[in-house]
Amino acid sequence: MLLAERQTLILEQLNLEGRVYAAELAEYLSVSEDTVRRDLNKLGEMKLLRRVHGGALPLQLDLPDYADRLEKKDINKQKLAEKALQFIKPDMTILLNSGETCRYIATALSRNLSLTVVSACPFIACELSRHDKVEVILLGGSFFKPALRCAGTLTANMIRRMRFDICFTGLCALHPKHGFSAKYLEEAEIMRVSIEQSDKTVVMGTHDRLGVVANHQVVAVSELDVLITDTQADPQVLKALANKNLEIFQVH
Repeated sequence: MLLAERQTLILEQLNLEGRVYAAELAEYLSVSEDTVRRDLNKLGEMKLLRRVHGGALPLQLDLPDYADRLEKKDINKQKLAEKALQFIKPDMTILLNSGETCRYIATALSRNLSLTVVSACPFIACELSRHDKVEVILLGGSFFKPALRCAGTLTANMIRRMRFDICFTGLCALHPKHGFSAKYLEEAEIMRVSIEQSDKTVVMGTHDRLGVVANHQVVAVSELDVLITDTQADPQVLKALANKNLEIFQVH
């Protein structure tokens, strides 16, 4: 077996299992543990996995804060947001999480669509200020600067008093085994409550957000309904997610 083939198989196992062990990989690949350890070390140096004692874990994302990305338009995320519009029907009550993709949904909403939109992000509320048929409910609470949104107990309590037809949220990280996770504890708590209060949850993220984990778990994959991603997503990861009854849409 060629080196590249062996390393590809290691990454596939990691994406599917959420953790790999050198001893088990050696048996699976019919090579020595020393060979596997060298492969894991090399893949770690290439930033394709996180090396730990006895094996490896998926990379933990270290994303720039929302505020640092605000001025730069992301065409790929705009395409994901446009696809998400198909789920929105007149007179729905929807929750738009903080983040670029949700802001693109707000900017793309039809001016003729009657909706109630709830968000903890003032930027999204401002985007909707020109939509005469959209009722905007801005959630209050402590302002969490890295995500440009309100968070904390007050925000969570407001959400618990509401019901949403759909919750839309961008992705920090989504893994078949470890589920949906976020960079910050404050965000993870609010997103978890938002999903609990929603009849349907649509998550949106580019291929680099799949098969990876972040610091704080939000919910298991089984708690999500729809994933919108791009055509560069790893087919093995998508298959594992689909096996957990997640409906998947890919955009070019």
